[in-house]
Order: sequence, then structure tokens, then C-alpha cells
Amino acid sequence: MQPLLPASILLLTTTAAAYLVPNPPGKYNVTLHIGTLADYTRDDSNTTDQAPRTLMLSVFQPATCTSTAPTEYMPEKTAEYQGPYLQGLFNFSTDLSPFFLQARLPVCPDLSNNCSPLNDPPILLFSPGWAIPRLYYSVIASAIASEGFMVITIDHPDDANIITYPDGHSIYHQGPSNPTPEDFNDYTWPRAADASFIIDQLSNATAMASLFPRRGARPFPTDRVAMLGHSLGGVASVVAAGRDPRIRAAIDWDGTIFAPLPASGISQPVMYVSEANVTDPTWVAAWTKLNGPKLWLEVADTKHMSFSDALMLLDAAGQAPADLMEQLGSIEAAELLRILAVYTTEWMNAAFAGKIGGPLLEGLEPGRFPGVEIKRKDNY
Repeated sequence: MQPLLPASILLLTTTAAAYLVPNPPGKYNVTLHIGTLADYTRDDSNTTDQAPRTLMLSVFQPATCTSTAPTEYMPEKTAEYQGPYLQGLFNFSTDLSPFFLQARLPVCPDLSNNCSPLNDPPILLFSPGWAIPRLYYSVIASAIASEGFMVITIDHPDDANIITYPDGHSIYHQGPSNPTPEDFNDYTWPRAADASFIIDQLSNATAMASLFPRRGARPFPTDRVAMLGHSLGGVASVVAAGRDPRIRAAIDWDGTIFAPLPASGISQPVMYVSEANVTDPTWVAAWTKLNGPKLWLEVADTKHMSFSDALMLLDAAGQAPADLMEQLGSIEAAELLRILAVYTTEWMNAAFAGKIGGPLLEGLEPGRFPGVEIKRKDNY
């Protein structure tokens, strides 16, 4: 349970040929939209001209379609930056840029008449680990979307080490090499504000017409919105829920809570998913402030860096370097993907229904995911 995501990409080896990750496991195919939302009430500190804070988003929507097409996992400029960045940061000898350039996601071609997105599904906002672009969670986001959710992954300016926008320009951010708890606290609040801004914009017909041209000027209902994330993104999800009652539930994947929770506590359902064999004292302290349904899971054979696309990419590329598994954990990629997608689906659907429960969340199906242990649960 570490406060930041030390770039799991470090663990990946290069690959010479394009490779396709498997189709998402749920009952739906998935479409992918890439776009921006600009908050004119907040400036982007990466510029000198008081430009608006512009969020880069990937939107994964459940859909039915007759075929899928491969799409790039990461833009060329982002991939080419990540390789040298990680080499310098972690003294890693391999240039990982080709690995990212060759990865492909299977998505429905949304412009096709044979593609029918699900109408107004529940919406999940996803916040990534500290300094890490949203793109490193695309496989997981697609898997969750295939269960019937619209999943919006977010790049946070002044945080992600690089954001490449649709017009091709990029902004870069170099954070502290050894962030303090105070640093992480400072990064958390803008992320929570980003989440509330996105919810505002979902109700804005003009903004949605720009983001989804095929949908037209129709807002999305915001009565079924929740948030989840990894590491600092998981913490931001819990903090955002404490600030914005429109966020109906939160899930934290292995994020240490440095930011203070409201003195009155948080009423929404909160699930915490932790790496194996570690007890985070900040979660022990935060537990008493979670007034709604709450669940603490531990996933065997995982590490902090397991909760990203790293294992899935390695598996898709047919690579399994044994000397690196100590950093990623020994859990099978497909099993981890199923655990994250299924538990997210069960928790969020129950929260939207207004009643947390069911055999899986009650711990009554131990044979379904033997590697998942309920450490604590309460209020349901």
C-alpha cells in the first residue's frame, strides 16, 4: 500500500511486432472516445497565458457491434516520452517506447452503423496513480465498461507526467522525486475538483455534443455516477465522494489516504482493495470515518503495481520475465482482470440500487475468487 504508483511500465520488456490485448470479458463490446473538457474557472499552471485547466479523457462505453477494430494503446508522442523518462527515473536499461507503440486495444468502430452504444449506462470516473497518465489503465477500464458501465479515465494536469491532446500538443509535469505526505495531499484536492467538474459537464448538452458528436446535444443523467482509482487516484475517489454527494460510491485500489476525510465522515459506500500481506495504517484510521457500507478486500499474490495494465500487457505480448514478477506479483493477469471487473461491477451496481449485499460481497462465495479475502466489512 504505497502512496504512489512507481510506474509499472518499468517492468515491461520491448516487443518488436504489434500485439492485440484480448477482447474485454463482459457481455458488451466497448467503444472508445478521446476528448477534452476545459474548466475555465481554473487555470492550467503548465502554461503562462492563463489557459483553462483542460482535462484529457478516454471514455469507454458499452455497446453491441458486429466486429471490433484495433486502436492504438498510447499516442506516439506519449510513448516516445515514456521510454526515456522511465529509463532516467529508474535507471532502467531498456527503451520501452516500442512496447507501448505496438500495443492495440480491440474496440467497436463507433462511426459504423453496426455499433449500438448502450443508452445512458451508469458512469464511473477513474483517476490514475500519481504522475501516471490515464492510458496505463485502458485495458482494465475497457473490461469494466464491458460489464455495462461508461468508464471515463482522466488525465489530471499538473500531475500526469505527460498529457498529449487531440491536436498533437503535449504538456509535461515533473513532480518531486520524493513526494511527502503533504505533496500527495496537495495533489488530491485538484483531482477531486476535476471529478465534480466532469459531473457538471455531463449535464451540459453543448459539452456532450462536442465530446460525443454522434450522440448530439443530449446530456447524460448524473443520478448514477461513482468513482474509483488506483493509488493516489483511489484516495482522490474517496475524498471526492466526501465532497460531492453526486458520487454515489467509491473504490480505492491500494491507495494510502494522506488527505483528511470530513470530520463528519463519508456516507457513501466505500470499498478498499489492497495488495497482499500489507496493512495500511491510514486505512485503519480512516475506517471509523466511513459511515456507510464499507468493505476491505485483500488480493493474494499482488503488489502495489499489480493494479494497472502491466500484467495484461505482458500476457498479451507473450512475455513473462520471471525476474520482474517480484515487482508485479505472481497473480495471473486474466484472474486479476476478472477480480477487478467483477468486484467493481458488484459494488457499484449494489450502490446504485441502494442496497449493498449479495453472496460475493457477503463473502459467501469463497470458491469463486479463492485469492480474495475479506479483511473487514461493516454497515451491511
